[in-house]
Amino acid sequence: MEKDEARKLLSFHSGRNNDIHNPKWGNGFLGCLRPFCGELREENFIEVMECIRALKEEFNNAAVERDMIADIVSIVHLTREWAAPYGMLGRNNILTGEQTESLLTWVTIIENCLMYLLDNDEEDAFSDYEDYQNGEYL
Repeated sequence: MEKDEARKLLSFHSGRNNDIHNPKWGNGFLGCLRPFCGELREENFIEVMECIRALKEEFNNAAVERDMIADIVSIVHLTREWAAPYGMLGRNNILTGEQTESLLTWVTIIENCLMYLLDNDEEDAFSDYEDYQNGEYL
């Protein structure tokens, strides 16, 4: 995946892209949660992680692009807020327990990856994601 494509996809997954008529906006990571479409789309989580992987070298720069960080943090923060018991999905009992667990697992993996990349630790950044893909993530 090219870096420009990865940036654009992250902006759709975070709902921060202004092109709200693009199907990717409504079907992206956050888009399919508002309104909730009834099912989680694991492919969105995988695409977010692959976008981050494509951009991993960008985290080594002295100044990291603000929009890229804002997109990732938006995905993590808003998912946690919405899935929380007081959040729009939690308080309305829209998610099953399994769906809530999946969402929180995904955003924890994304957040850990971001933390390691910001600490210049590419070696560990994707270990949780790889464990998840191998069915070994606890």
